[in-house]
Amino acid sequence: MSNNCIQYITYEEVLSVYRKMIDQSGGGFAGIRDEGGIQMILEYVQNDDYYPTFIEKLNYLVFRFCSGHFFNDGNKRISLTLGAYFLYKNSYYWVATIFMQRMEAIIYHVAASNINQDLLLRIMACVVECKDFDESLKIELAEAMGANQLFTEE
Repeated sequence: MSNNCIQYITYEEVLSVYRKMIDQSGGGFAGIRDEGGIQMILEYVQNDDYYPTFIEKLNYLVFRFCSGHFFNDGNKRISLTLGAYFLYKNSYYWVATIFMQRMEAIIYHVAASNINQDLLLRIMACVVECKDFDESLKIELAEAMGANQLFTEE
């Protein structure tokens, strides 16, 4: 997909998706903590010098919404939901349908600072391209998620 054809998410769409997500998930402490931060992400994601590919843009969007705490509640959920919405808006329909399920546990570990933006990019590339993780990525992901602790604790 050419970057000229990318359909970006607007601030109004973020708010709409957030409200629907909070309503659908049974509520939460709704509200915006950092309007300027949200608008900054939506502007920066469009910069092809920093994020030249669609996958890099998706990765930045998901990572920043997850780790930025721009809302009073639901930052992990909005990160997942906006990622799926960005995929859907750009005609990645199949990926959008599986995105939330495949990424849910990973986003938890992004929020816990166990998965950095570079590792998330490698994961995101596999998800968008509908590929399984290669062995080295599986090992790195397991280590990041703390699976190695199962064997080191007494």
